[in-house]
Formats: sequence, C-alpha cells, structure tokens
Amino acid sequence: MPQYPSVFVHFDGSRRTMERVRLAARIAAGQQCRLVGVCATFAPDPRWFYRVDHAAQCLQEDRDRRRRVSELLRERFESMVWERATSAEWRNLEGEPLVGMLREAKEAGLLVAGQLDESDADSFVAPQFLESIILESGRPVLVVPYAGAFETVGTRVLVAWDGGRECARALHDALPLLAGSRVHLLHANAALHSLRPDATPAAAALRLLRDVGADVSTDYVSAVSDLEIGELILSRAADCGADLIVMGAYGHGRFRELVLGGVTKTILSSMTVPVLLAH
Repeated sequence: MPQYPSVFVHFDGSRRTMERVRLAARIAAGQQCRLVGVCATFAPDPRWFYRVDHAAQCLQEDRDRRRRVSELLRERFESMVWERATSAEWRNLEGEPLVGMLREAKEAGLLVAGQLDESDADSFVAPQFLESIILESGRPVLVVPYAGAFETVGTRVLVAWDGGRECARALHDALPLLAGSRVHLLHANAALHSLRPDATPAAAALRLLRDVGADVSTDYVSAVSDLEIGELILSRAADCGADLIVMGAYGHGRFRELVLGGVTKTILSSMTVPVLLAH
C-alpha cells in the first residue's frame, strides 16, 4: 500500500494549532513516517517599522515576540511528540512566512494546514497564505477546519471527481489515507466543463480505489454550476458521515493575485471536516 514519507504540519499562534498538530501526529503514526512541525507566524514587513519613531526598537520587540511564540509552540510540540513516541523534527521559519513555508512545503509527503479563522487574529499569517500553499506548493494539503474535533480522518471519505487533472492528482495523493476506507465517489461536472474531451470517466477512479481495498459507492450528477457543486460536495459529505473530503483545487493567477475557483472557494469557506486538496 502507498505511504507518505513525511507529514509536515503548519504551526501558527492560533487557538486551534494544537488540534491540527494532534491530527497530523496521528496520521504520521499511522503512516510510520517522520512528523515535521513548521512554525510560520505573521511577520510585518520591516519597511513598515521605519515609518515610525524608534523603528529599530519596534522591529526588535516584534522579533522577540515572535521568538517567544515560537519557543512556546516548540515546547508544546515536543511534549506531544514525547507522549506519542513519534519521530519528529521542529523548524522555525525566519523572514517572510509565505516564502519560507512554500520552500519547506515542497519536501512534504503531506502538508497539514488550518482553515483561516477570521475571529482569531493569530490565525492570519500572510495575505492569501492558505491559497498560496494549496496552489503553489505542488504538494497535497490537508486543510483542517477551525471548529470541531476530528478523531479520525479517512475512515469514511467523500471523493469529488470530474475527470480532470486536479482531481486525479488529489485522488492519487490521498491514496495512503484511503486504503480500506469506505468511499463515496461523487462524479459531478460543472456546466462549463461537462463536454471536456479529455475527462477521465469515474470508472477509472473506481478501479484505483478498489486497488487499495476501498469499499466504494458512486453517485453521478451532471452539468451544474460551481456554486451548486460546492454545496453538493458538502451536502453529500454530511449525508455519508464523511470524516474527509478529497478534491482537486482549482485556481489561477490574476494581476499578481491568486484566484480560487468557485468550488474550491466554497469548500474552504464552509468546510466542516478536513479536506485534502491538490492542484
């Protein structure tokens, strides 16, 4: 069966950080692989400080604050690792957090990150941080909701399939979590993509899932809007009691900004269970 060589988990100063770390640790233990904690917290642009009096002092105070946060998180991480006897490593990123996170993420077998919680200021790391990780890292990203408890991941799974490149990548990247799982394969095509000549039929995904011992049921919905597909994925996931959603992430760059596709944006804003995305 396929396995991840490593699981990386993003640390920030948010209230929910340790919840996703515990989930990442369970996955790493199940995969018998290395767990890497990567600390990347909000770092103001140093140029901002030079617009105020005592710029050097303000800059040093902010660095000291981030160092204290990192040290506290490292202690929590090491304590949890010691309790679980997990092979682990800690990395603290300096400088621009998004650049550093993208650099580290490319080594990950699986990257675990958190949904942005707008009610928690410490959940913010950088503009479009999560979107950039999903669309630019080249690695599968397991996004954990900021609310809820997740004792299992991958026992009951909703796989969204449209026959495209992104969903194929996501399915292959999720296989280490899907061996022996109960999977509901939702074949849904947005109206704009329903006639794509290169779309791979759901039968191919079905064979792949059965190859890893998954118990699969299928569901086909044709030609609906992106918004309807997003809502359909969430609805079907709730109906089958899914503890994981697997789907492709769609997006593109526009005017130096990343723009998520409608389905991806809907899921990331309304998710209630972990979602594995790949671009």
